[in-house]
Amino acid sequence: MILAIQSVMLFAQGKVTLPAFFNEGMVLQRDVKVPVWGWAEPGSVVKVEFNGKCAKGNVGADGTWKVYLPKMKACAEPQTMNVYVKGAKGSANASSFVLGTSFKNILVGDVFLCSGQSNMELPIRRCMDRVADLVKDYSNDQIRYLKFPHQYNYIRPNDNVRTLKWQNITPQNCAEVSGICYFMARELQEEKKVPIGIINSAVGGTRVEAWMPKEVLKTFPAYANEFDAPKYNQANWVDSVNRAEMMAFVKWERDMMSADTVVNRWRSPDYDFSTWQKTNIFSRWFKGNGSYWFRFTVNVDEQDAAKAAVLRMGAMKDADTIFVNGKYVGNTTYEYPPRIYKVPEGLLRKGENEIMVHLMSQSGPANFTSGKLYQLEVGDHIYKVSEEAQMCIAKQMPRRPSSTYFVDCPTGLYNAMIAPLRDFQFKGILWYQGESNLGTKDYSMYLVNMVASWRKQFRAPLPIVVMQLPGYMTRHTEPVKESGWCDIREQQRLATRILSRAALATTLDTGEWNDIHPQDKQVAGHRAALQMRKIAYGEKALESEGPRALSAKRQFDGSIIVTFTDGQTKVVKESTVTWSIVDGKLRYCYDDYPVPEIFSKGGIPTPQFEIPITE
Repeated sequence: MILAIQSVMLFAQGKVTLPAFFNEGMVLQRDVKVPVWGWAEPGSVVKVEFNGKCAKGNVGADGTWKVYLPKMKACAEPQTMNVYVKGAKGSANASSFVLGTSFKNILVGDVFLCSGQSNMELPIRRCMDRVADLVKDYSNDQIRYLKFPHQYNYIRPNDNVRTLKWQNITPQNCAEVSGICYFMARELQEEKKVPIGIINSAVGGTRVEAWMPKEVLKTFPAYANEFDAPKYNQANWVDSVNRAEMMAFVKWERDMMSADTVVNRWRSPDYDFSTWQKTNIFSRWFKGNGSYWFRFTVNVDEQDAAKAAVLRMGAMKDADTIFVNGKYVGNTTYEYPPRIYKVPEGLLRKGENEIMVHLMSQSGPANFTSGKLYQLEVGDHIYKVSEEAQMCIAKQMPRRPSSTYFVDCPTGLYNAMIAPLRDFQFKGILWYQGESNLGTKDYSMYLVNMVASWRKQFRAPLPIVVMQLPGYMTRHTEPVKESGWCDIREQQRLATRILSRAALATTLDTGEWNDIHPQDKQVAGHRAALQMRKIAYGEKALESEGPRALSAKRQFDGSIIVTFTDGQTKVVKESTVTWSIVDGKLRYCYDDYPVPEIFSKGGIPTPQFEIPITE
């Protein structure tokens, strides 16, 4: 009833509405019937005109309508979509169509759905140290990118979705574009010479279960009774939980700051820093959660005094606020982002400059991440920030009260960020997720069922490329027996072997041991593009992955011969960190941060894998 009333009001204003992703600058999928849908007055008629095509449909009693535009070839020239509406029988506008809404600058080409967690979201600005030279002069109006902001619904699928604006690619606006989406789209557009559209529906720190519909997730024993919980049945559950948790967090922070022995005191000219202990920031200085202060000094040459600068303070856990010569220059609220802060003109001075870091440890051991850049950059001059600092523990606290990461609850993201797409047409899917599912032994089956449910929704056997997790954390020197990180990699590989029209793109060799978000999204995007060209575009002869192992056969002398798809063979005589034997299976690159040995002729590494040993 509410929808019908809204539709009548909209119609009275001469309007008809469509989902938010139907908008100026979008790309529609070529060579398929394109569904277009929305809301209008019940009983009225809607007509959609686009690119010389026309489709009409009746508006149902619930105020919804859907039409299908006929198949279209790629179109690189911007077109306008006009949506007309004719009133229901007996209404004032029942005899003729009137323009309800119009969208300009629409292209026809290939559209890709990109989803997963933070490595799918990671924007170009976070990769700039690695890719600056690749993006600084690049513009392409034939690439269009759309990001869905974070949103969720535990109770039911949404009809619509909040979006940002469709944007093309320029050096000025690419900073917030996903790095892997940017480089995959760029390569596909340059190779295929057709418009490329990207819809990025990804949320950092989320499990695969959040992206699955309820009816599918309920088939897993672990979730058989999940949906009896209040969150799935009470509309006010989120607000009530969020309110209680926020009050607890505010009290924790207030108690810490009110008892902090340094805050609001250290700026005083007569403050005595001699009581602070000298500390190497990469040593084991952590004594419990709470408020920590670190004081660094950097000597700046006369010619750089008063100039604008960039301060890099690596990365740290958990939250920081940083001051230069007593003035605030920036803060970060969680552990992963690199700390890169602008220092304005006039703040630096000749000789000694003070850098003050207020580090708030909220949950678990705090730290400064080693191997990152800690330096002050003034033009081409670099002043290293010493790893030796003065430290003061200003207030020790219990662990911060826990909080619910609302976007990561089962089905919530599917309902809010996938279901609203209905059966919108795509060329393929790129999936980069798994970090948050460490310990999920049957992750492959969750992923397989998620893909099946999406394909059912989109009414097409869409090809999917899965990114295998990169190298990260420790590089071992002895065979590794157990690793949650490695187990997810193998589960990702297994899922692509079970699914039809699926491929694995590995990033084993592009990771960073000290960063879960490696910056080399150019290589990741390139490998995703290669696999997409093979399974979505049918380039069967294309070298798109490293050689796959066909068999592992034990010889009379106890050695094992591994045969690969490209004819390579490998003789394994004993367990090493790269080749290990566990429970009758041969493991390759079963290490958190491995060193691959098997590559294609073009330099693409073979993914981590396990294969049964035959006698």
